Amino acid sequence: MIVLENVRKAIRGKEVLRGVSLTVKPSEIHAYLGHNGAGKTTTFRLILGLLVPDSGRIEVLGVNPLKNPEVRARIGYLPEYDLLYPNLTVLDNLRRYALLKGVYDEDELGELLDFFELEEYADKKVSSLSSGTRRRVAIARAFLGSPEVLILDEPTRGLDPEWRLRFKRFLREYARKKDASIVFSTHILSDVDEVCDTVTVIREGRVLFSGSLGEFRKSAPAEEAVLVKVADVERAIAVLRERGYSPEVVNGYIALRNVEPSEVNALLVKAGLRVEEIKRTEPSLEEVYARLYEG
Repeated sequence: MIVLENVRKAIRGKEVLRGVSLTVKPSEIHAYLGHNGAGKTTTFRLILGLLVPDSGRIEVLGVNPLKNPEVRARIGYLPEYDLLYPNLTVLDNLRRYALLKGVYDEDELGELLDFFELEEYADKKVSSLSSGTRRRVAIARAFLGSPEVLILDEPTRGLDPEWRLRFKRFLREYARKKDASIVFSTHILSDVDEVCDTVTVIREGRVLFSGSLGEFRKSAPAEEAVLVKVADVERAIAVLRERGYSPEVVNGYIALRNVEPSEVNALLVKAGLRVEEIKRTEPSLEEVYARLYEG
C-alpha cells in the first residue's frame, strides 16, 4: 500500500508538489496523470525514498521509505527512460540490478527472460537492441524480486501493439495475484481505460482529481456523441445539415454531438433513409482529461 498525505516539496526554490495526497491499495493499479513538469517524477522519487519531503506523510508498505530504506527491495521501479548499462549484456544488466537490490535469484532471472522473450538476447549487449527490446529488458528489471509495490513511468513507451497488449494483461494478473500496489503513469489514456482502477490527475504540483476510473469519467463535462450508420452517407449528411446539425464522418459513421438518437433516427427515416445502426458513445478519457486539465 502507498499513502501520501498533504506532501509538499520544493526544488531549487520552486514548489514542485503542493499538498499532494493519494492512496494506492493492494491489488490496485492507479493511474498518475499530468503534463510533463506536473510533479510526477518528484512524487516517484519521494515514494522511493530518494528525496526528503518538506512536509506531509509518506508510507510505503506501512513504513516511511526514507527512514526504512530496506523497503526499496520490495519496490519495483521502471523509469521513463530505460537507464540500462549499454555495454553490458541483457543478462548482466539484470544480474547487476538484482545483486544491487539484494534479490538475486537465478531461477527468477530465467523466468523473466522467458516471459519477456529475451532468451535470444541474453548474451547480447543492450546497445545492440531495438528500442522495443530494450524497453522489455527495463520492464523485466522492474519485476525482479516480485515487488509488492511498482512505480511504472510510461511503461508501454516503445512497445509494439502485441507487446503492449501482453504487458497490460500481465500487469492486471500480477496486481491480483501478488496483491501489489501499482502506480502507472502514461500519456496513452487508452491504457488507463484498460488496466487502471483509480486515477489521480496532477497539474503544477496540485491534485485536480483523485478517485475511481468511473468517477474520473464524470469529473469533467465532456460531450457525448451519437454515431449513425446509413447506406447513403452523402444524402444523410445533406439532410442533417439542412436541419442545422453539424455532422462529421468518423470511421464510416456519421457523428453528431449533443443530440438525442431518437430525434436523429426520426429525421433520417422521414427523409426516406434506411438507418442501419445508431448508438450513443461516451466521451473518451482523452476528452475528459483535456477538459479537466484546461478547466
